[in-house]
Amino acid sequence: MDILEHELFRSNWFRYGFLLIVLIPFLVIVFNELIYKLQRKHKELTPPIRSLKNYVLPLIALTVVLTQVLDFTRESTLMKILETFIWILAINVVLALINTLFFTGKNTGVQTKVPQLFLDIFRVVMVLLGVAIALSVVWGFDLGSMVTALGLGSFVIGLALQDTLGNLFSGIALVYERPFKEGDIICVEDYTGRVIEMNWRAIRLETREKEMIVIPHLVIGQGTIKNYSMPTKVHIMKQEIGFGYDMPPNKIKEALMKTCAETPGILSEPEPEVKTNGYGEHKIIYEIEFAIADFSEHEDVMDDFMSRVWYTARRYQLNMPLPQRVIHNVHETTPAVEIGKRALASSLQQLPQMLPIEPDNISELTDGSIEQFFGKEEIIIRQGDATGHLYVILEGAAEVTSQNEEGESLVIAQLKRGDFFGEIALFSSRTSAFSVKATRDLKVITIFPDEVLQLIELNPKLAFHLDEMMDIRRSKMEEMSA
Repeated sequence: MDILEHELFRSNWFRYGFLLIVLIPFLVIVFNELIYKLQRKHKELTPPIRSLKNYVLPLIALTVVLTQVLDFTRESTLMKILETFIWILAINVVLALINTLFFTGKNTGVQTKVPQLFLDIFRVVMVLLGVAIALSVVWGFDLGSMVTALGLGSFVIGLALQDTLGNLFSGIALVYERPFKEGDIICVEDYTGRVIEMNWRAIRLETREKEMIVIPHLVIGQGTIKNYSMPTKVHIMKQEIGFGYDMPPNKIKEALMKTCAETPGILSEPEPEVKTNGYGEHKIIYEIEFAIADFSEHEDVMDDFMSRVWYTARRYQLNMPLPQRVIHNVHETTPAVEIGKRALASSLQQLPQMLPIEPDNISELTDGSIEQFFGKEEIIIRQGDATGHLYVILEGAAEVTSQNEEGESLVIAQLKRGDFFGEIALFSSRTSAFSVKATRDLKVITIFPDEVLQLIELNPKLAFHLDEMMDIRRSKMEEMSA
């Protein structure tokens, strides 16, 4: 009996069976406790630990049972397949742990510092290393012979994968040099867009037209990269505009500088510049330089600026000539100045329909008023400005606003054809209490202060009308501010 008991304890199936019966439940309990604690503070670590408990541990136990209890040999195909599965699962768990600990952990900043391309290469190397170990340990492959065979065929493989390897190494060089990163706006090969992804072979750009452009690293490495987001997002824009020879350059520069100042999106620092860039056949060419906060806004800002230039040219009576051939007939030519006076006289004839003005007094305004144009969203009067002019709307619409002490903009009135503004600054000898902005394209008659005072003397009803409107707008402002 003692001999039987001694032989029983010495048998593999008894020792390993007893070990599995005790060790496996103990390890399951340990893993469960570990998962429970990790879920409180490090929940992201639980998936790989759970995979280790649910898959790797049972397969290891099954391997021990088959080889030590049921006497399966490790050389059998079944055992090799089983061990291969164990290696695959183990490699997957290790990769998941490394990825969680070093690249996606909440308390690590490594993820933002390591490029995605390097992470992909690292994962590929780890997988190849695991496969090599599995082939060597489980299937008995001679790795030295395999490397020699691969070395003999590397020339053929290199030729077959020339472009692929070129893209890979160009991508590594780009990641090391870091001429751009995800989120930057770049221009490569005449394609401009925002970098949305960079993988081992190419980068993906999202264009303004919402198209995706895929550019291989090899093409990028051989070309020129223009990065609009580095070293700073501030972007300098340039635009050339031509004006006629009949206006002094300094006056044109003043008008263009004011247009830059009034255009939303154009930065005051660095300050815009207007330069006389050359003399053409029909015009003087001016170059405007201004800064915007982000290149992604360049089309919208340029559209707004160029639209405002047209209205500026009309207000300042600037000539924007096109190449043309003009044949003058001495007996039929009408000077441009005369044409402008006729247009103004025609507009002035509409004033008696809008304001209490005697038609006989209209002729007094011919030399004391001008016709002006303002584009939508342009500000004609700013709160605090001392304008001293009276504006009468012929076409379009505008709104009168006032800013209260809290900085809120209150709409005091909506103006249309026949309405006027500018009366407060004119009669109170102080700055305007309101701002006036065009809500649609505006055409106005601007009357100078001396002419307005003269009209009031000739038309007492006009003074009453202007004073009444001032009281209405002032009361409205006080009511809204209360």
